[in-house]
Amino acid sequence: MTDDSATWVVLTHTPGPTVSGPIFGDPRFAHHRAFLRAMHERGWLVAAGPFSDRPAEGMTLLRIPEPDALELATDHAEADRSVVEGLFNLEVRPWTVMLESERLRR
Repeated sequence: MTDDSATWVVLTHTPGPTVSGPIFGDPRFAHHRAFLRAMHERGWLVAAGPFSDRPAEGMTLLRIPEPDALELATDHAEADRSVVEGLFNLEVRPWTVMLESERLRR
């Protein structure tokens, strides 16, 4: 079963309006790596990476160990400078986890 006190959030990233070349080669991608490091340091990052079937699109999965933290996750995701500076469009979605691995619990 799952721990109902956690908030799960899916972030999807698609190329933003100012993309004019490869995403990974864009200097603004360093801001996205910094955002992911910050999520890791907070203990929220479960997984992140590009979709293999859609170039320049990707997903990040966050697990925040407190209830009702969607707004908090959204604030952090929207502050990612790669989003602010137009490298990525962002969609933030709450995810209801019905079953999780014991290995993920803290």
